[in-house]
Amino acid sequence: MVETEQRAALQQELSEHQFASIDSAPPHLSRPLPASVAPQVLAVFSVTSFLLVALFNLVPAMQALFPERDLYVTRYAGGHTVPLRLFIISFYIAFASAIHTGWLLRLRFFFDLFLPFALFCATFDLCNAIITHLTGTAMPLHGMGIVSGLVGFFLFATCLLRNADMPGHVDGPLHPRFKLVSLLTIVLAVALAATLSALVAQAHLSVVTELRSVALLGGVSVGVFLLIPLLFFLLNILAAVQNIFRSTPSFAPDITIIVPAFNEKHAIGAVIASTEAAAARYGGGVTFIVIDNNSTDGTAEAAEAAFAKCEHMRCELLFEPGKGKSRALNRGLAAVQTDYFARLDADTLLDPEALALSFRHFGRPFVGAVGGLALAPGGGPFDGARLIEILLKLGYDQVAFGAADSIFGIPGMFACYNTEAARLVGGFAQGMNGEDTDISLRIGEAGYRLVVDPDATFISEVPRTFAHLREQRHRWFRSIFHVTARNRHLFRVGAPSVRGHIIIPFMLANTARRAMAWPLLLFAINFLALHPDPLSEITIASDLALLLGAPMINAMIAIIVNLRFEALRYIPVYILFRMLRAYLTLESMLSMTFETYARHGRSDHGQISEDALGMTPVKQHAI
Repeated sequence: MVETEQRAALQQELSEHQFASIDSAPPHLSRPLPASVAPQVLAVFSVTSFLLVALFNLVPAMQALFPERDLYVTRYAGGHTVPLRLFIISFYIAFASAIHTGWLLRLRFFFDLFLPFALFCATFDLCNAIITHLTGTAMPLHGMGIVSGLVGFFLFATCLLRNADMPGHVDGPLHPRFKLVSLLTIVLAVALAATLSALVAQAHLSVVTELRSVALLGGVSVGVFLLIPLLFFLLNILAAVQNIFRSTPSFAPDITIIVPAFNEKHAIGAVIASTEAAAARYGGGVTFIVIDNNSTDGTAEAAEAAFAKCEHMRCELLFEPGKGKSRALNRGLAAVQTDYFARLDADTLLDPEALALSFRHFGRPFVGAVGGLALAPGGGPFDGARLIEILLKLGYDQVAFGAADSIFGIPGMFACYNTEAARLVGGFAQGMNGEDTDISLRIGEAGYRLVVDPDATFISEVPRTFAHLREQRHRWFRSIFHVTARNRHLFRVGAPSVRGHIIIPFMLANTARRAMAWPLLLFAINFLALHPDPLSEITIASDLALLLGAPMINAMIAIIVNLRFEALRYIPVYILFRMLRAYLTLESMLSMTFETYARHGRSDHGQISEDALGMTPVKQHAI
């Protein structure tokens, strides 16, 4: 267990100069966002959606042209929850009105969103008309609304990738190893989850009726509601079976730990002490390197004082004058002389068994990177919600992805690497958000396994103020787009990449969905209160359940699977935290920049050149 005095180093409120750095908002790719921008989007959205819904519900000519009181020109079967096509258009207008560029480009951005969405809608309406003419049975309106929403989410994410300033594409090594098995595993898991969901939907179980009575299903078909939770549950079962038959050898190679540090005087001593305790329990040699990245608070002196107390590690202090965590990480990587190394954030405390539990996985062939389970230090306003978030994202979702060898990224608070693999993919990307996700993604695509072991725990700093949380989440939520843009080669037709063709599109659509959570809540309340529609099945309870019901169920499953029952008491806080996280996701999308294409060395549509970002291009490698 981590000592109480070490935890105390992380249980303090940080000033802005301690948590903000050049990595917070990379130049040319993002901007510090005024607090007024997201409320502006919500206000424009509320007015726009009100007018559109009123137009489609109150004007007889529009009712005649659009009989479903939404952007459908043909009749569908059944009813809907809310007119999702109007919702998507309203959001597109509101978001485009606030992006960081001139009005002409804002208008162009809107049409880049609207025209593909309108084409999709027209195509499906034509298909519905043909099917109705041939069979006499129309397609279900409820199902088409869900499909329209999913397409709207994905188009929004891809439009951001095309038009917002993004890192330039850098080819990386691709290897087909594990990819076919990964694809088959996902396809079979989806098929089984869909089959089970359909069977439950057709069984008319009393428990389903009860869930509908309290609106926990959010007005969504039980089959649709169960599909994703069942998929992840089945993959977690597969991961458990794999662990039974896949023995982990006893393996403790010599390792190096690199720690980039910028103004971490308050925590660096505790970090070194906790790592020393882990090194004492580890079977191999440990070299510990702190890379001071232009600290102004005495970080270097505090590190050297802590080094003097170490008996089980060889310690070294390096200095990196170039600003940015990735520059410091690459300075440390260049100094690594062991076959395996770990990166450790200067606000992360290792459990005494963390090194032994993590590095043992490299005894298996082709393991390229290993991560563990981050725990909150406790006592902060967001710590309880963060615990559940970690249990769900790392202890449950990532374990599921691992069962199919398709883990997307390993968080950099504490991550272990095969040194050769890390150097093969070019080290840590500079000048962007998500360098930790990027390097693990590229290692996985190079033919190595990525592993997340929930038994390898560590304590990582959790923001204790809203300002710190806002800065952190803007970085995190932008990173999915930055990493995707830098790895565009994964989307090429024929590229042997399950992550590129399945996992990343899913994550992009999910991020877009989260950014639209608040607008969807406002839209549903407006629609229910001001424009009651006999075709609609919506209630206030079903609206809230649609946003919160599934996350609550998934969170409870993740808590039970990880045997962290103490986290159950944080479920209400976590639900509120999810809505705060959704708001910050919207803000992070708005923090992207949209400069003219000729400026800042732009080398491609929507991409900033490597030279402008101070990044070194990585050549294609082969294994």
